[in-house]
Amino acid sequence: MIIVCLLCLCEAQGKKRLLYLGLAVNNFVTAKPISGFPKLFYSQFHPGLTLSTGFNWKEKTRYNLMQSFKLGYFSHRYVQRSFVLYSEFGYRYKAGARWGFSIAAGAGYLHMIPATEQFRINENGDWEKIKLKSRPQALISLSLGIDYKVSESGIRTFIRYQNMLQTPFVPGYVPLLPYNVLHLGVTVPISLMKKGGKNA
Repeated sequence: MIIVCLLCLCEAQGKKRLLYLGLAVNNFVTAKPISGFPKLFYSQFHPGLTLSTGFNWKEKTRYNLMQSFKLGYFSHRYVQRSFVLYSEFGYRYKAGARWGFSIAAGAGYLHMIPATEQFRINENGDWEKIKLKSRPQALISLSLGIDYKVSESGIRTFIRYQNMLQTPFVPGYVPLLPYNVLHLGVTVPISLMKKGGKNA
């Protein structure tokens, strides 16, 4: 709620204009940070989708200080289906006119929906299904990214590696669930979409 309110407030006041809309496909792998990176390519496939936007706090010739806002969904088979809403503050280094290298850290909200079924024996000795409730969780994020400008209109493709911590996953048993996440996506300038709408 705080992230959404901040996003709307910045846009409404016109102090910080949103610069782009992004879309990425993801793969989420439960593994230790950094050392679990190779598993993204052979171990597990838990697909996700992320929508993003953001603005720059400061823009210089060689770097940007940026704020991003992300809304996503992913499915971890037999464990959970999750909706995420979070924000990241980052630094982006400009390597020439087309390449960018970024690092960002952030936090937000994750809503977990259990993807398994549990049963128990009732008083009659029969198995009965237990209804598992969805749970609110906290999300902590650290990511590294590379982007490339594919057109003069400002469209960029990117690849991002993210370490994400979900907490408390199972209170008193598994307090932190670490994910290694691979993002492959594209960003399109909002100004380009507005221009396209006017031309249409």
